[in-house]
Amino acid sequence: MSVLYSDDDGFFISHQMFISKLYDTILSKTQNGVHLYEHFFHINNPFVRDKQQVETSAETNVVKRKRKRPPFEEDEISKKIKTFISNLKSYTDIFSISPKILDNNICARHASIKFYESTSALKTFYGQNPNPNLHTANGYVFPPKCQFYCDNVFNMKNLGDEKYDMILLDPPWTNKYIKRKKKIKRDEGYTMMDDQDLAQLPINQFLTSNGLVCVWCTNSQNHIDSLKSVLFPIWNVKYVACWYWIKVTECGEFVCNFAPGTGKQPYERILFGRKIDCDTKINNPEENKFIASIPSSVHSHKPPLSEILIPYLPPRPKCLELFARYLLPNWTSYGLEALKFQHQFLYENSDLENCNHKSNIKCNENIM
Repeated sequence: MSVLYSDDDGFFISHQMFISKLYDTILSKTQNGVHLYEHFFHINNPFVRDKQQVETSAETNVVKRKRKRPPFEEDEISKKIKTFISNLKSYTDIFSISPKILDNNICARHASIKFYESTSALKTFYGQNPNPNLHTANGYVFPPKCQFYCDNVFNMKNLGDEKYDMILLDPPWTNKYIKRKKKIKRDEGYTMMDDQDLAQLPINQFLTSNGLVCVWCTNSQNHIDSLKSVLFPIWNVKYVACWYWIKVTECGEFVCNFAPGTGKQPYERILFGRKIDCDTKINNPEENKFIASIPSSVHSHKPPLSEILIPYLPPRPKCLELFARYLLPNWTSYGLEALKFQHQFLYENSDLENCNHKSNIKCNENIM
């Protein structure tokens, strides 16, 4: 549904197409007029900091910057990433070749800002859409066969005796940039979590005997080392592979430059672990695969992994996402903002108001 290209090195996936096709397929059955608001994916050129973008000429489309970064010494991963993207551009027609408009992605950035201005914190509650059709309620869009818990992940006991074939996590890792933002404006950013907190999550309790754990991780070496040597063993999981999510523009450029040291990179990592005593015949993700996509401008709106992980999971797997911010069919989503990206603002609501009264969403508030 979202994989536009794949080879031995990795994939190119379209997050925008995944969402659009998901709801278009549902719409063909239900006729509810809900369509993705596509401005979030209009990333037409690399991002630059507003303070560096001193002037943009309307005639020449040249962006002037105050300073240049020091030269970056390529490591093996950055070389392989550049080769992978170069091959994509040479041998596929995925990317646009139309002239770029150097506007620092103002359309996508504005859509993201308006999204956060238009959405608010959610109450603690849980619910499900057990039906095979799309439903909407209280300004949110619910895909079919989904279950959700808008609650702190430390209350995972609410899951009961359930076991999952895959648990996906996108933890709020400690981050100096977010700390600075919260000092300036307290309602921006998110509540960060240290390794000791993450270690308390009862991952092993909810994982099947052959269960796969997937963790979105920053490029901080401390976080990577902690995940491999501390958190995975506590969760009774062994490290098996690291993949890289590469963020590119519509023209196939990296959304930002490669940076030396701890600087911001145009990629993030996904680390995989498998239950320690799992069946040795089961397939594990290969090391150092790449997932390239045009990212959403909304913070932490990660691309879907469900399709490309099919070879490593049993048929019709039970999947759980922790720190979730959106819903997927046949998944359980758990997190304080599990409905964040289900808000109607992300969708063009041609018939949204009219279908609210037809919802069969089952919800229970204040489960704590």
